[in-house]
Amino acid sequence: MSVTNRELKQSKDLVQTLLTIQDISYNEWLHEKHQEYIQENQDVVMKSLLHYKGVGEENKKNNI
Repeated sequence: MSVTNRELKQSKDLVQTLLTIQDISYNEWLHEKHQEYIQENQDVVMKSLLHYKGVGEENKKNNI
Protein backbone atom coordinates (compact mmCIF):
# COMPACT_ATOMS: atom_id res chain seq x y z
CA MET A 1 0.00 0.00 0.00
CA SER A 2 1.39 3.36 -1.03
CA VAL A 3 1.40 6.38 1.26
CA THR A 4 -0.89 9.17 0.12
CA ASN A 5 0.03 12.84 0.02
CA ARG A 6 -2.61 13.47 2.67
CA GLU A 7 -1.01 10.91 5.02
CA LEU A 8 2.42 12.40 4.43
CA LYS A 9 1.15 15.89 5.20
CA GLN A 10 -0.56 14.71 8.38
CA SER A 11 2.63 13.01 9.57
CA LYS A 12 4.78 16.00 8.71
CA ASP A 13 2.41 18.41 10.46
CA LEU A 14 2.38 16.27 13.60
CA VAL A 15 6.16 15.95 13.66
CA GLN A 16 6.58 19.69 13.10
CA THR A 17 4.22 20.42 15.98
CA LEU A 18 6.01 18.03 18.31
CA LEU A 19 9.40 19.46 17.38
CA THR A 20 8.16 23.04 17.81
CA ILE A 21 7.00 22.20 21.33
CA GLN A 22 10.55 20.97 22.01
CA ASP A 23 12.13 24.06 20.37
CA ILE A 24 13.70 21.94 17.64
CA SER A 25 13.85 23.13 14.03
CA TYR A 26 12.10 20.78 11.62
CA ASN A 27 14.68 21.44 8.88
CA GLU A 28 17.59 20.76 11.21
CA TRP A 29 15.91 17.60 12.49
CA LEU A 30 15.23 16.43 8.93
CA HIS A 31 18.81 17.16 7.90
CA GLU A 32 20.04 15.14 10.88
CA LYS A 33 17.81 12.20 9.85
CA HIS A 34 19.19 12.38 6.31
CA GLN A 35 22.75 12.33 7.66
CA GLU A 36 21.96 9.35 9.89
CA TYR A 37 20.55 7.43 6.93
CA ILE A 38 23.59 8.23 4.81
CA GLN A 39 25.92 7.06 7.58
CA GLU A 40 23.92 3.88 8.11
CA ASN A 41 24.22 3.11 4.39
CA GLN A 42 27.79 4.21 3.87
CA ASP A 43 28.77 0.67 2.92
CA VAL A 44 26.38 0.81 -0.04
CA VAL A 45 27.90 4.09 -1.17
CA MET A 46 31.44 2.76 -0.83
CA LYS A 47 30.64 -0.46 -2.71
CA SER A 48 29.08 1.56 -5.50
CA LEU A 49 32.07 3.89 -5.72
CA LEU A 50 34.50 1.00 -5.73
CA HIS A 51 32.48 -0.77 -8.40
CA TYR A 52 32.39 2.41 -10.48
CA LYS A 53 36.14 2.86 -10.05
CA GLY A 54 36.70 -0.76 -11.06
CA VAL A 55 34.55 -0.34 -14.16
CA GLY A 56 36.44 2.85 -15.04
CA GLU A 57 39.80 1.16 -14.67
CA GLU A 58 38.60 -1.81 -16.72
CA ASN A 59 37.46 0.55 -19.47
CA LYS A 60 40.88 2.25 -19.47
CA LYS A 61 42.60 -1.12 -19.81
CA ASN A 62 40.34 -2.00 -22.75
CA ASN A 63 40.74 1.49 -24.29
CA ILE A 64 37.01 2.18 -24.11
